[in-house]
Order: sequence, then structure tokens, then C-alpha cells
Amino acid sequence: MDLPAFIETPLRLALLISGLIVPGSMVLRAIRLPWSLAAAFVTSIATLYVVVLIFACTGATISLITLATALGGVALIGRLLPTRTTSTAQPSSFSSYYQMGGWLPLYLVFWAMVGYRLIYQPLSGPDVYFRWSYLAEQMLRFGSLDFYPPRSGADFVHYFWAESIPPGIASLYTWAYACGGSKLALWTSPIVALQLLSAHEIIWRIAHRWGGEEVARRAVLLAAACPLLTWSFVIGQETGLTALSVTGLVWCLQNTGQRNRRGWIALAGIFSIAAASTREYGPIFAVAAIIATVFMRLPRKQTLLLALVALPFALAWPVRVWLLTGNPFFSLEVGGLFPTNPVCIAWSKIFHQAAGDTFSNLADWKALGRYLLLWALPATIGLIALLFLLVRQLREARVVAFFVAIVIGLWVASVPHTAGGLFYSLRVLSPAFALLVVAGSYALGFLNRYRFASGLVSFTIFLLYVEALPKTLVLPENPYRVTARDWPQAGGQFSSSVRTSEQVLLATITKLPEPGRHRILSDIAGLPRLLAPVGMEAVPLWSTEVAWLFDATVKPQELARLWQESGLVYVAIGKASPTGDFVRTHAQWRAPYFTVIPIIETDGLLILQVTVKLTPAR
Repeated sequence: MDLPAFIETPLRLALLISGLIVPGSMVLRAIRLPWSLAAAFVTSIATLYVVVLIFACTGATISLITLATALGGVALIGRLLPTRTTSTAQPSSFSSYYQMGGWLPLYLVFWAMVGYRLIYQPLSGPDVYFRWSYLAEQMLRFGSLDFYPPRSGADFVHYFWAESIPPGIASLYTWAYACGGSKLALWTSPIVALQLLSAHEIIWRIAHRWGGEEVARRAVLLAAACPLLTWSFVIGQETGLTALSVTGLVWCLQNTGQRNRRGWIALAGIFSIAAASTREYGPIFAVAAIIATVFMRLPRKQTLLLALVALPFALAWPVRVWLLTGNPFFSLEVGGLFPTNPVCIAWSKIFHQAAGDTFSNLADWKALGRYLLLWALPATIGLIALLFLLVRQLREARVVAFFVAIVIGLWVASVPHTAGGLFYSLRVLSPAFALLVVAGSYALGFLNRYRFASGLVSFTIFLLYVEALPKTLVLPENPYRVTARDWPQAGGQFSSSVRTSEQVLLATITKLPEPGRHRILSDIAGLPRLLAPVGMEAVPLWSTEVAWLFDATVKPQELARLWQESGLVYVAIGKASPTGDFVRTHAQWRAPYFTVIPIIETDGLLILQVTVKLTPAR
């Protein structure tokens, strides 16, 4: 019997949240660590990721029942394991927020802004729908990850990109959609909200360890006053979980001086697993954590324990990808050591060459400075403060500086590969932003020694906070260039424009004449989701199914025969990308066998009709 919606929805939501809290809570109990929201949440995330890894490697079905059974099993085992009370108790996670004192009403205004975006603009990141969310939907649809990373022509129909991003975020969204019983994006909002709330809790805890409640309160306020940090969470990509995981990793390492050192080391390993689940470079943080324990001169047994907990699962995904594709990073070139998808690599090079070299001129540096001052001023202040604290030889600052340096290095390496431009690339810095606000808050405490400065610091934080609120609401738009009445819709403007253009695209494609309309060769990443409901398929340019089209060694007549057998007739190209140039220079369409005619051209779309005429061999 179907339950009424007002009963079914809360039950589904309760199941969703329980799966993200209860398993981790029981694991914390088993390793004798005090409960915290952030630790329980991230431990549950790592557990879910490990479960999906095991399912992917064993061929077990991915579904609500199997995932819930696995998570419930972990929770039950953690509950049944013998344990004893630990003396490393900490204040309750939520009491930290009540201790915001007079700042609490303003802090709640910040959460009202975030809540509005998560309710009305969920998954607002530009590539969430055709990456993390779409992968989650496909995982539920097929009940497996056999198609990912894509290798065959059929795999590329199931997943468009030639990439192998670890399915950490996709696993979370798979759980959300499975619990919700639909792929409605709103079901992911509790996950994103928990990520941001947990990050603020860990920022509070690190800062409290450094300087007490006043420093902790300031640090949370500075985090809320850093719009780029908040944006990295609310867009629904991997950057929020990366920030949470890396910040939590630092928190665990700085707690290794407590009595239950082994428990904190184990938790550091769990945070490392969560960090590894976010992106191809994620395992670097597990290695960095191990190196940090050496620099911290922890006992070798603790370093070994961290390695045993973190490395097997942090490296499991790239090892799987390596075994399946011959390249642990699949879509990335690594000094020519591993095979790649040559068509995708060639397309990517043209794509990024068209964007130009970042930091090749003074304008790029000015833009970077403007972005950091406008959207991440508290973190920028924190970077200066961190250098000051290192000069003063603050021990805790060394670990923070180590991880901040790693994150900045990863960002520098990622900029040339970021299609969204310099501003969009800054989301990769989210772990550094989270750590830097702690350094900034602690350093501001030195000014509080002077009577006149104490009030000035509070007033400055108040101004930073209030000025950041509209930015939190409208990013990636600029509130100074958008009228106040348009602020509520500005943050979702990009997603709205994409949906509008997609409907135009769908209407255009469905009007194409037969034959050949049912399969479209394209570079448009959102096309598979768009065409699936009408029974059409999108084949990416870099699919192995059509690799011969870009192979200059294949004879023209053979190419014509292969094209005819493929059933492809139309090519849809987004005009915002340089794919048109790529097709002209790399596709082996040669006369007299091929006839290529532009049949539709709009401001954002070009559709080519490609027909062949097989000439008898003489």
C-alpha cells in the first residue's frame, strides 16, 4: 500500500540521514572516540564509498536494499564490538553553535541564505548534472559501475566523458536518489547542508584547540564570510567534500596528542579515504597525512596504522581504473607512461589552447587578486596570518601550512585543465580556504590584547560578514552588478539558462529528418540525459566506437563504410567550444566519399549532416 506523501517523504528523509550518521557513529564508538557530527558524517561517507568500491569489484548489485543492508551491517558490527568509555570527551557539536553568543542571529541569517539556495537551486554547479549526479543516476539504473570508467562504445553511451573521477560524491547521490525514490535534485540538499555544517564544526574545533571559544567563534564567522568557500559546497560538486575531508584530517592529526592516539589516527585514515573519494588527485592527501605524522615525530606504529587504514581504500579506485584501462588516471596524460583516449586528449588540448595560458599576462594576476579580495577576503587575510604564525613558530600552524601548500599546488596544476576559467578554478582551493580562516582568527587574537583593537576587530568581522551575505546568495554572479530584487534568482541563473537552452536543443534535434536521427555524434555533455526520454542516443566524439573517424591511417573508403554501418548521420556541436575546429582538422571526412553539410546553425549550436557515397574500387 502506498503511503501518503506527508508520511512517506519524512520517512525517506529519515532513512537518508540515518544512513549518513548512524554507521559512522557506531564506528566512532568502536574506536572509542567522542561523538561529533562531522566525524560521524564523514565516517559514514567513507563507509558508503568503501561499500560501493566492494560492489564495483565484486559485481554486487547497487540498490537501496543492498546499500542499506551494508550500511546497517557496519552500524550493527560497530554497536556490538566491545568498547569502554573514553576520557577524551569534547563539547557536543551543536553546543558549539549555541556558543556563538550574540553572533547567533547573524549566523542563522547565513544559514537562511544557504538553505534558500539548497531548496530552490540544488546542484547549481555547471557540470554536476552530467557528471556526479548523472553517474549516480546511471549507477542506480544499471545497478553497477561496470560501465565506468567508459571503455566500450556502449559504455560511452551510458557515461559521456572519458574520465575516471572516483565515485565518492556519486555514491552519496546514489544513496540520496535511492532513499528518495527519484532523481529529484532536492534529495541531495541534506547531504550538501551536512557537509557545510560539518566543515564549520571542524573549523570550530581546530580553532578552539588553538585559542579557545573566542577564536573558534571568530573562525566560524570568517568561514561564513568567505563566499567562495560556501559556494564550493552549495554547487554540489566534489570540492565541498574535499574541504571537509582535508580540514577534518588536520583536526585528527592535531588531536593525536590525546590519550586515545590510535583512535585519532584511525579517524585520520577515515578522513583520508573520504578525501581520496573526491577526485583523481584525492589519494595525495592520504600520502600527505602519512608524511605529516613523520614530521610530527609520532611513533612509527601510529604512522603504520594510518597507512594501513588509509592507503588500501584510498588507492583502490585508481588501481581498479589501472587494471581496466591501463592508466590509473584514464583521461590524463602522465608523461606518456600510460595509454590514454587519444581523441579525447587531442580534443582537450585544442579546448584548453583556445582558452589560452593562465597567468601568461598581468591581466590574469590582476583578476586573481580581484577574485580573492572580493570573494575570499577572510582566507586571503588568513594566508598572511599563517605566514606570521609560521614566523612565530606556532607548532599547530605547521601542519596547516603543509596541507595549504599541497592544496595550492594542486590548484596551480589544475588551472590549465579547467574549462570554466580562472574564477571557476578557485573552488579547488576550498580546503585551503577552510584552514586559512582558522589561522586568520587566531592571528586576530593578538590584536585583542589592545583595548582599542578588540572592538575594531569585532566591527571589521561584522562588516566582512554582512558584506558577504549577498555574495553567498548570488555567487557566481556579482551582487554589485545585479539588482537587489534579482538576488534570489541570480545564483541559479546559469542552471536556468542551461535548462532553457537544452529545451531549445531538444526541440531542434527531434525535428531532424530521418533516417539517422536516433543516434547523434556530439560534444555536448548534457545531451545523453536530454535525449534518453525520447529514445535517442548521444555518442561522444571520443567514444571508442568512432575512434576510426580520427585515424589518419584508415583509408577513406573504409572510413565511409564504417560511418555508414554506424548509423550516424548528424553531428551536434556546441559553438561555445572549439570543437568545430577540432572536427575540421581531425575528422577524416574526405571527398568524394563524404559530404558534410551544415543544416542548422544557431547562436549556440551547429548541426552537421554527414552522408557517404561508397565508390566501387577500381
